[in-house]
Amino acid sequence: MPRHLDDVAHKRLILTHHKDLDPGDILIDDRPDKRGADKFEGELVHFGSERFPDWPPVMEYMRKKAAEG
Repeated sequence: MPRHLDDVAHKRLILTHHKDLDPGDILIDDRPDKRGADKFEGELVHFGSERFPDWPPVMEYMRKKAAEG
């Protein structure tokens, strides 16, 4: 696993350039207007935005979502 991701992402992570082709609940992306991210059917987490400027707030959000079920 990359150093910024823990067991929250284990067996739940898909890396691709064609972001609209894979089904999923959440897309974490730093360029939400590129390569199909705007057509992704799930929730977009805009990495690098004011709400998610770096990995700690993203991981906090992901843990909260995982705990909700």
